[in-house]
Amino acid sequence: MIWKPKGETRELLDFCLATIKSVPYKSNLRWLFYRALQSGLLKDKGIGSVHKFDYALSRARKEFYDEWTPDILEDSVRQGFWKGEFSAGYDIQLDSIEEQENYAQVWFEAYAMFQQFTHYTQSYRLSLVPFRGDCSIPLKWELAKKLEKISKTYDKPIKILYFGDYDLKGFQILEAALNDIKAWCKTPFNIERVGLTLEQVKEYGIPENPDHPGAYQWEALNDVQAGSLITNSLANLIKPISPHLEEQEKRLKDKINSAMVTILQEEGVIE
Repeated sequence: MIWKPKGETRELLDFCLATIKSVPYKSNLRWLFYRALQSGLLKDKGIGSVHKFDYALSRARKEFYDEWTPDILEDSVRQGFWKGEFSAGYDIQLDSIEEQENYAQVWFEAYAMFQQFTHYTQSYRLSLVPFRGDCSIPLKWELAKKLEKISKTYDKPIKILYFGDYDLKGFQILEAALNDIKAWCKTPFNIERVGLTLEQVKEYGIPENPDHPGAYQWEALNDVQAGSLITNSLANLIKPISPHLEEQEKRLKDKINSAMVTILQEEGVIE
């Protein structure tokens, strides 16, 4: 029997599908929930709305309703690591830090929005560090040593941009991370908490976290709002990578890949 959602469920699915198509990166379930909540399609913020939302999107994907498919959303937690099949390729990335006056990194709390941050920072070739909640001890040590290495190699001012939820835990996550990173890092660096702020919450009319009244999450921003906050924070900090660097990289990639094909053919790996 073909599943045919009606009324509010159909309206919700149509809205979510349009939202998915509106962005140039893969969406995830959590972000779509906040988009639907912000639009008024979910009538309350309680567990009932969460269950209704989860059921509708799960059923739509399993039933291949309209243009819904099982892989239409990103799973930001689980992934497979496939081994054993033939693969060949070589990607080369030249040094883009030398072109900049500052060295910058982007840290953010919500790993679920990795695709969003990747999209809006790709022209700047920035290092992205998703905390995924509380930052682990190995990651904090790695960050401290990385910043030391960058300072020694480039001797440029180091700027960190941080994006996280506006709630008690969100502020604690950054504070706890910085306590250790600064203690372990022998070079100074500046950090700016770009968002969320209370002013942004009011300006954009961001809904509360359904599970924690008075708390507001980065995922509740729509794509335009989030993209604007990210790119505006970069505008006066660093420059996009230069066309000269991109052209040089392309030439090198073409030469290397051509040479690789020749070697693989000589070895009988490919025809």
